[in-house]
Amino acid sequence: MEAYETDHLAAVRALAPECMVLLRSNGAFPLAEPGEIALFGSGARHTIKGGTGSGDVNSRHVTTIEEGLETAGFTIVTRPWLEAYDRIRLQAHQDFIAGIRAEAAERGVPAIMVGMGSVMLEPEYTIPLDIQAGADPHAAVYILSRTSGEGSDRTPEAGDLRLTDTEIRDILDLNGRFERFLLVLNVGGVVDLSPLDDVANILLLSQLGATVGDAFADVLLGRAYPSGKLATTWAAWDEGDQIGDFGDPDDTHYREGIYVGYRFYDSVGKEPLFPFGFGLGYTTFDVQIRQVSLDGARVSIDVDVTN
Repeated sequence: MEAYETDHLAAVRALAPECMVLLRSNGAFPLAEPGEIALFGSGARHTIKGGTGSGDVNSRHVTTIEEGLETAGFTIVTRPWLEAYDRIRLQAHQDFIAGIRAEAAERGVPAIMVGMGSVMLEPEYTIPLDIQAGADPHAAVYILSRTSGEGSDRTPEAGDLRLTDTEIRDILDLNGRFERFLLVLNVGGVVDLSPLDDVANILLLSQLGATVGDAFADVLLGRAYPSGKLATTWAAWDEGDQIGDFGDPDDTHYREGIYVGYRFYDSVGKEPLFPFGFGLGYTTFDVQIRQVSLDGARVSIDVDVTN
């Protein structure tokens, strides 16, 4: 690998934590040191580096979450689960490709015209949450992944915008079983997190390029700080603006008028799960307002902030 490539990857890894958004935290993370860890979820081995279509690029190698954790010194104690999931995912992908080819043949068009923008839904599964015998992991991580890109809108189906029954089941099970449990969102867009109100630690990893696994390990161990803020509002699917006909493959009429983003939620009196610009940190702050003053159109607020 050329020196400029190494420098580029190092820069991406250093900047990636600034794009990660800590959505919930109870102080259980970061971890003080690597050790045995229980790793689950579609993105553990099949980590998504970025979206599909013309925004995609070819990389020499993409560091998965599993690889990043192992390089950082962690021991993954859930290989039976990961290997069982690989088999289910492979079959789901084969069925997905066969479906695209069948639809293309029926319509008499090239398969690329059907496949562009198509997203394979996350498969349901019946894999038990196995941990290797004798292991004693001090933390568990579930990597929830979703791919998306140009060519089609997201769909409010389980496995795309919504979570599958098995994802909800396993995430809540792990959240109750482990004192230190982290849900990691390896996604390019919003997913409906409304069934997961009890989950205390959620990190929006996003899709941060070829060094995503290493950058995640840095954040998990506190070697880097997740300082990103949300660039979109996250809400339950059925609590969002339902005006219009989003997802129509032929014509989309934008009839929502001014009811976009915060103006919709303010108008109907709803609180989204996480508003635009939201983002926590590993530390917490106590803010005490001392004085508020108004001078014409200028508002001044004096506050004491304690880290």
